[in-house]
Amino acid sequence: MTKITLRPAIAGDEPYLHWLEEACMRDYAIALWGDWRPRPVDALILSEHRLMVADGEDAGCVSVTRRGDHLWVNKLYVAPKHQKRGHGAFALRQVLAEAASIGLPLRLSVLTTNPAVAFYRREGLVIYEETAERRFMTSDAR
Repeated sequence: MTKITLRPAIAGDEPYLHWLEEACMRDYAIALWGDWRPRPVDALILSEHRLMVADGEDAGCVSVTRRGDHLWVNKLYVAPKHQKRGHGAFALRQVLAEAASIGLPLRLSVLTTNPAVAFYRREGLVIYEETAERRFMTSDAR
């Protein structure tokens, strides 16, 4: 059984986090917009990131920001070789529990080209808004 934990991102994790975003999002961005544009290097806020660690190896990340009336998931990426093993569900359940503990819903968006919407639905999130590019989801099923 794989042991999964979350650890705060630290200085030196930036190259991994940039690689991870491209590894997880490049194909969906190209399918939607026709190209891939990496996030600017200085747009990375390490203090909002936690890395998933599976049996001692970095396996993905989750990035969360508190906004007035909800917690917003900026990113939930699982490295390709670690996908389909429950790592993303572990991280999502951790942040869902954090949101619940402070009485706030969790919200996020998924590109329309990304099949992860099915994963979030399985974990209890619902779509509350859709655009041509994104599906906005929440844990608040009002």
